[in-house]
Amino acid sequence: MKSTRKHLVLFDIDETMLKSDGAGRRAITSALSQACGAEIDSSAVKLSGKTDPQICREILEANGLSPEEIPGGLTRVFEIYLPNLEKEIGRSQLFCLHEGVMELLAALAEIDSACLGLLTGNIEPGARAKLSPFGINHYFPVGAYGSDSADRMMLPAVAGLRASKHFATEFRPRDVVIVGDSVHDVRCARGFGAVSIAVATGRTSWQEIEEAGPDFLFPSLSDTEALIQAILAE
Repeated sequence: MKSTRKHLVLFDIDETMLKSDGAGRRAITSALSQACGAEIDSSAVKLSGKTDPQICREILEANGLSPEEIPGGLTRVFEIYLPNLEKEIGRSQLFCLHEGVMELLAALAEIDSACLGLLTGNIEPGARAKLSPFGINHYFPVGAYGSDSADRMMLPAVAGLRASKHFATEFRPRDVVIVGDSVHDVRCARGFGAVSIAVATGRTSWQEIEEAGPDFLFPSLSDTEALIQAILAE
């Protein structure tokens, strides 16, 4: 399908492109416990669609703590988190890409009007660590991350500015497509004026995502042709 304008396609990572098998939760909970010097319980906090700084704050609050009480704050937490994450990814048996991801990325890479990037709540080193085992980091030369802002609603503008510079193209909000699996992905797309493509591959139900009002909703990323048509829709 041909398109007359450039599209910036921003992908979420966890549960959109890959099944994380709880590696991130285990790594961040362990890091918080190490930084606090006490056992931290994260079981009451939902992580889907949130940024890493937001997740840390919510977990700490659930345990009656705050980042300000930790020597070095969240900077120290993330220093511990990154090697923990590498270990958790390495030992996980179910850390894998969702069906259709490789095919979709390869197809989009062949389309001149599709420019790819990331929009994820992961801090950037964590995002790259999660994608590294699958050899797909090269598809995403730019992105916006939880390390840019704890507020996911701020990330589309960050990604847009970086992409405009990298691709030497001015991307208007309506030229941006955000692909994710949670209501937070849909809301940040709608708040920015971008196109929202949602997939029901995460922990958010089809009904919940549908109620958030994405422009397109798919069961997964496996239907390459239909997804490309949605991404390049004028």
